[in-house]
Amino acid sequence: MQQVIIFGQASQTEIQKIQLQAEDLDKTILEFLQDNNIPVASSCMGEGVCKKCVINENILSCFKLVRDILEWESPTIYISYL
Repeated sequence: MQQVIIFGQASQTEIQKIQLQAEDLDKTILEFLQDNNIPVASSCMGEGVCKKCVINENILSCFKLVRDILEWESPTIYISYL
């Protein structure tokens, strides 16, 4: 399965590479990141109200599934404050 790169824009560093597993595909990206100990801001517990879990400039990680990453041109998750 595909590997996902977590990139911190504030630090300009690759934070982690994570190999996707079949059981990850139906999780939200927020859940996936939290399960892999990546700190993601979220005060609404994934309800999409606070809009703090934004990745890649305009994607709410609590509303997108990991399976959507498979369709991205580059499987990189950019987190602005890391």
